[in-house]
Amino acid sequence: MTAPTTTTISVRGDAQRTVAPDQAQIYTTVVRIGGSRTEATAAARQAAAELLRALADLGGVALTLETLRAPLAWSVPSMNTHEDWDKSGPGPTGRHVCELTLQVLARDFDVLAAVTERLTGSEFTRVNSVHWSVDDDNATWALVRADAIEAALRKGDDYAAALGGSVISVEHVADAGLLGGDQTGGFRPERAAAFSLTSGSRSPDDLTLDPVPQVLRAVIDARFTATIGALPGR
Repeated sequence: MTAPTTTTISVRGDAQRTVAPDQAQIYTTVVRIGGSRTEATAAARQAAAELLRALADLGGVALTLETLRAPLAWSVPSMNTHEDWDKSGPGPTGRHVCELTLQVLARDFDVLAAVTERLTGSEFTRVNSVHWSVDDDNATWALVRADAIEAALRKGDDYAAALGGSVISVEHVADAGLLGGDQTGGFRPERAAAFSLTSGSRSPDDLTLDPVPQVLRAVIDARFTATIGALPGR
C-alpha cells in the first residue's frame, strides 16, 4: 500500500479577549513655588505629606516589594527643582519651583472615587495620566493563548482540507516570529486609552476614574504535518 503523501503547513493563530484591568497607575505632580529652592522643596514635601496622609486614611501604604499588589499603594519616584520663569517676560522671576511626582497604584477600584477626590482636591496637585494594566498571571491569559492555538488549528485544518487531506500532527508552536520571519506578535496586551475621567450617564458633578476594559491578544506561529490528496483540478 502506498504511504499517504504528507506536507508541512505553517500558519499563524491570532486571538483576543477583553477583560477588566487589574490595576490603575495614577501619575500626579505636586507643584509648589517658593522664594528659594529650600523653601519650594519644603512646601512641596508638606503638600505631598498631606496628600499621602489622606491616601493612608483610605488604606494606602508605601510601595515596597512586599506591597506590590496592595489594594492601594503609592511611591514618590522623582522630585526636581528649577527656577521659575515669567511666561510673559524675558527671564526668571527670582523664585523657584519644586515638582514632586507621585505614583498611586490602585487595585481596589471601589476606592477610586475617593482617591480621585483626594488627588484633585488640592490646588497644588495635578493628575497627569492614568494607565490601566492587566497582571501577567491573570487567568484570562491562559484562555486567550489557548484560543490562539485553536485558531491556528482551525486554519491548518482548512488548508489541509483544501489539499484533500487532514492535519495529523503538530510539529511546533511558538510565539509569533520565533519560527522565522518577522518578530512581531507574541502574547501582549493591547493597552486601551489610558486616561479617563468619565461619568457615563451620571451627572457631570460625579466625575470618577472609570476602569478601562483591556484587550488581551495572543499571536502564535504553528507548524503542522498534514496528509494531502490529489490536488483538485490538477
